[in-house]
Amino acid sequence: MNITCEKCGGKFNFPDDKVPEDRTLTLSCPRCGNKLSVGPRGGTPAGTAMGFEEDDERKPAIRFDEKEADSYDDDERPFDFMEEDGLTAIVCVKDEERREKVRIALDLLEYSVTQASDTRDALKSMRYHSYDVVVLDAMFDTRNPDVNGVMIYLNRQPMVTRRHMTVFLMSDTHRTRDEMVGFHKSVNMVVNNRDIDKIDMILQKGVRENTLFYRIYNEFSR
Repeated sequence: MNITCEKCGGKFNFPDDKVPEDRTLTLSCPRCGNKLSVGPRGGTPAGTAMGFEEDDERKPAIRFDEKEADSYDDDERPFDFMEEDGLTAIVCVKDEERREKVRIALDLLEYSVTQASDTRDALKSMRYHSYDVVVLDAMFDTRNPDVNGVMIYLNRQPMVTRRHMTVFLMSDTHRTRDEMVGFHKSVNMVVNNRDIDKIDMILQKGVRENTLFYRIYNEFSR
């Protein structure tokens, strides 16, 4: 669903599958803070100007965490909207120095960046947004890289989702661009942490290669 803010003229895209069928969501424009109404797909609109609540006091269908809540909180989600044609990335790296270098590189490539603090935070963000780029440390929030919660989640995603996503796996043990490890881990590119100072070029090249690889397929599948 395409949405235009009447106040600032910003154009945004809201996922169709997140639009409720029987009530209206009132959300904040990420540019100017103006209140924008989304939905419903069917039924009678319901809601309040500062959030959304159901008239019959049922819980909202969209949940942002496990806590019960009667109203929408802007701080509970990293993005309310994605700007049209905007690129998004999520960084799942615990080491502060490496995480900052990855963030700066993605900023220079004009990505809107989400920095996950732990597995739960990452999965909450990925549940509501399909990111163009995922940068994941093999040891992110785990002692065993084989039970990395974010990696398990990614590997369970359907191929139609993964084809539009470029996944980089940061590792202390595997060499950069080790294609056999990448194939085994189901990631687009492996990056050794010793090459962190080259991360901008690595990210750019990895995204370009993945885009070219799937370009023809994606054009025919539209």
